[in-house]
Amino acid sequence: MCGIVGIFQKNVNNYSKISNAINVINHRGPDSKGIWRDEFISLGSVRLKVVDLNENSDQPLISKNKRYVLTYNGEVYNYLKLKKKFNIKTKTNSDTELILELFSKLGPKTFSLLEGMFAISIYDTKTKKLYLARDIFGVKPIYYFSEKKRFLFCSEIKGILEIEKNVAINNQSIVNLIKWGGLDNTTNTWFKKIQSLEPGSFIEIDNNFKIKKTKYYFLEKNVKKNIFEKKDVPHIFNKLLKKSVKDQSQTIRSIGTNLSGGVDSSIVTAFLKEINSDVHTYTFGYNEKKFDERPFAETVSKKLEVENFTSVSSSNDINNNFLNTLIMQDEPFTSFRQVSHHKLYEDFKINGSTVILESSGGDEIGGGYTGFLWPLFLDQIKIIGYDKALDNLIKNLKIHKFNKSRIDSFMKAGSYNQEFYGSSTSDGQRIINTECILEDFDKKYDNGPPTYKKIFDSHLLNSQYIELFHTKLPRGLRYVDRASSSSGREARVPLLSREIVEFCFSISNELKIKDGQLRWFMKKSLNYLNKKNIKLSNKRSIADPQRIWMKKNLKHLFLSVFKSNKFKNRGIFNQKEVLKSYYNFLKDNNAHSLGIFQIFITEIWIRLFFDNNHKNFKDEKLNEFINYTN
Repeated sequence: MCGIVGIFQKNVNNYSKISNAINVINHRGPDSKGIWRDEFISLGSVRLKVVDLNENSDQPLISKNKRYVLTYNGEVYNYLKLKKKFNIKTKTNSDTELILELFSKLGPKTFSLLEGMFAISIYDTKTKKLYLARDIFGVKPIYYFSEKKRFLFCSEIKGILEIEKNVAINNQSIVNLIKWGGLDNTTNTWFKKIQSLEPGSFIEIDNNFKIKKTKYYFLEKNVKKNIFEKKDVPHIFNKLLKKSVKDQSQTIRSIGTNLSGGVDSSIVTAFLKEINSDVHTYTFGYNEKKFDERPFAETVSKKLEVENFTSVSSSNDINNNFLNTLIMQDEPFTSFRQVSHHKLYEDFKINGSTVILESSGGDEIGGGYTGFLWPLFLDQIKIIGYDKALDNLIKNLKIHKFNKSRIDSFMKAGSYNQEFYGSSTSDGQRIINTECILEDFDKKYDNGPPTYKKIFDSHLLNSQYIELFHTKLPRGLRYVDRASSSSGREARVPLLSREIVEFCFSISNELKIKDGQLRWFMKKSLNYLNKKNIKLSNKRSIADPQRIWMKKNLKHLFLSVFKSNKFKNRGIFNQKEVLKSYYNFLKDNNAHSLGIFQIFITEIWIRLFFDNNHKNFKDEKLNEFINYTN
């Protein structure tokens, strides 16, 4: 894992700026740092050494022909195969040098050959062109800012903010979040003019600062439908996942997994233990039993004979660590769970593993959300007719313990999402009174709900695609990247190998959701765990005691913010309606907490990044910050 930063600007000495930006993202690569400059560009990098300790692999790295300069964040798992295939000679054993020399040979065609997670910058000293590329699923981040005759990029937004001080709020993102539930729906960020490079894409910036974007990977072009026998699917999935875990276990540093005790993290841990006997697992939990993952994780860790470490979060930890988490994330997040996730990595920073296998992506590629029952219903209408499809839907919902009220809400939400989003699934279910946003602000910045292009002829596949590239997974990958990098750890995601994702999108819908059972084929692939007599817990929603803390332990913080004159005069929220919604939430046990939380974190984020210098409040407690800024 590394952090990269660059300033593309003619005839300007940017040494101090690039140096300061490197220091801001130093947590991403505490083992080494470097700067390379010419009259056109300044490039900086920090490096965490996990595969090759050779100092000759430090960045920025110059090609053997002296033409290209590379900075790179990530891991390419097929670099040895590419090295052999293209007969490339290198001085080191690193994937970094392989990427650089392959680019010297093939140019931008290189990016489509790389299998792994990466954000790459390559500067051509001859043509004075800059190339930025990102992996196909967007595991590794890269942000950029372009204005007049200057182009900036960095692994984290805060690095750009260190260079460019005059950045405004992207108010459209606020409306998008509060009104439509959207986060990470587009390449736009919460900062005006700062963009995120789209997954599976690269951009080319010439010496006149013209930007050309090219998408090099299309999932839909690599999906091959109905070529797998039903009986073979669980076995093939098992085989692919085991291979991916093996590929991603390459490291000279200690390795472990984030273990929840669920299907994905348990099978990843089991395969890793088979490959590497020295494995540790890490689990965060809560004293509130309903949300505590420790009993499930400990059951699995004992069966697999691995040492499990736990990190327990309380409302007091939220107060202590909320601001630092928000600073590290750069943009708002959706629950207190992200604070717990950061604390987990921080707790094991000293004695824990350097490389962590996370289990992100399983629900998106396997059909693991109950929300997927709606697009399945729409697909079945075309096959068996409306009445039979509806009977199946209601039966499936009852299997998941939906009562009549929840079924009615589900039906309304499914229909609503289909109408407004062009898809059957979305984070944008209206769960809070939209009158909480001031009418003038709403009219000025609301561009309507996000809509998504229909890629496939199946509603379920389209819904999976949206979750994979636009909603839940991009958000989750950002959380994982920041949580791990903030403590100098490298997180890898074996479920998001190209082979696995393409395979999951190629199998029939009936193997994903069968008799109401979500991710049916994945669960049928668990013979490995069954042989070890490991009984996994039932599917649980990823949750934390957020509702409890918002109603009790942290109630005074929410009220303090919502009642403040600063909040009232912000010009965004209708204070009266927000307080009304919050008081209703306090009384109603069935009321959602998400909408209230989104308003709260938006206000805190504005205070932190725009009203005050966020760097000054890194170690500040949330209650003290609120008192200071009210």
